[in-house]
Amino acid sequence: MDAALQELRSEGFAVKPEHVARLSPLTSKHFHMPGRYHFHASEAVLRGELRPPRDPEKMDDELLIA
Repeated sequence: MDAALQELRSEGFAVKPEHVARLSPLTSKHFHMPGRYHFHASEAVLRGELRPPRDPEKMDDELLIA
Protein backbone atom coordinates (compact mmCIF):
# COMPACT_ATOMS: atom_id res chain seq x y z
CA MET A 1 0.00 0.00 0.00
CA ASP A 2 2.89 2.33 0.72
CA ALA A 3 4.16 1.98 -2.86
CA ALA A 4 0.68 2.79 -4.19
CA LEU A 5 0.44 5.86 -1.96
CA GLN A 6 3.87 7.04 -3.09
CA GLU A 7 2.81 6.58 -6.72
CA LEU A 8 -0.36 8.61 -6.17
CA ARG A 9 1.58 11.38 -4.46
CA SER A 10 4.20 11.46 -7.24
CA GLU A 11 1.38 11.90 -9.77
CA GLY A 12 0.08 14.92 -7.87
CA PHE A 13 -2.90 13.36 -6.12
CA ALA A 14 -3.72 14.79 -2.70
CA VAL A 15 -3.46 11.89 -0.26
CA LYS A 16 -5.09 12.94 3.00
CA PRO A 17 -3.66 11.52 6.26
CA GLU A 18 -7.16 10.81 7.56
CA HIS A 19 -7.80 8.57 4.55
CA VAL A 20 -4.46 6.79 4.92
CA ALA A 21 -5.24 6.11 8.59
CA ARG A 22 -8.29 4.08 7.55
CA LEU A 23 -6.51 1.85 5.01
CA SER A 24 -6.31 -1.83 5.79
CA PRO A 25 -5.69 -4.96 3.71
CA LEU A 26 -8.30 -6.73 5.86
CA THR A 27 -11.38 -4.75 4.82
CA SER A 28 -12.86 -7.32 2.46
CA LYS A 29 -15.70 -9.44 3.80
CA HIS A 30 -14.27 -12.23 1.62
CA PHE A 31 -10.97 -12.33 3.48
CA HIS A 32 -10.89 -15.45 5.63
CA MET A 33 -8.00 -15.48 8.13
CA PRO A 34 -7.80 -19.14 9.25
CA GLY A 35 -6.52 -21.70 6.81
CA ARG A 36 -3.62 -22.43 4.51
CA TYR A 37 -2.91 -20.34 1.47
CA HIS A 38 -0.85 -21.18 -1.57
CA PHE A 39 0.36 -18.55 -4.00
CA HIS A 40 2.20 -18.81 -7.28
CA ALA A 41 4.52 -15.82 -7.53
CA SER A 42 6.23 -14.61 -10.68
CA GLU A 43 10.02 -14.41 -10.86
CA ALA A 44 9.81 -10.61 -10.57
CA VAL A 45 7.84 -10.88 -7.32
CA LEU A 46 10.30 -13.43 -5.95
CA ARG A 47 13.05 -10.86 -6.60
CA GLY A 48 11.08 -8.35 -4.51
CA GLU A 49 9.79 -6.26 -7.41
CA LEU A 50 6.30 -4.74 -7.46
CA ARG A 51 4.02 -4.80 -10.46
CA PRO A 52 3.24 -1.40 -11.96
CA PRO A 53 -0.01 0.20 -10.77
CA ARG A 54 -3.11 -0.40 -12.87
CA ASP A 55 -4.15 2.32 -15.26
CA PRO A 56 -7.80 3.13 -14.39
CA GLU A 57 -8.35 4.13 -18.02
CA LYS A 58 -7.49 0.60 -19.14
CA MET A 59 -9.17 -1.44 -16.40
CA ASP A 60 -10.67 -4.76 -17.40
CA ASP A 61 -14.41 -5.27 -17.06
CA GLU A 62 -13.81 -7.98 -14.46
CA LEU A 63 -12.22 -5.39 -12.14
CA LEU A 64 -15.30 -3.19 -12.32
CA ILE A 65 -17.62 -5.77 -10.76
CA ALA A 66 -18.95 -4.43 -7.46
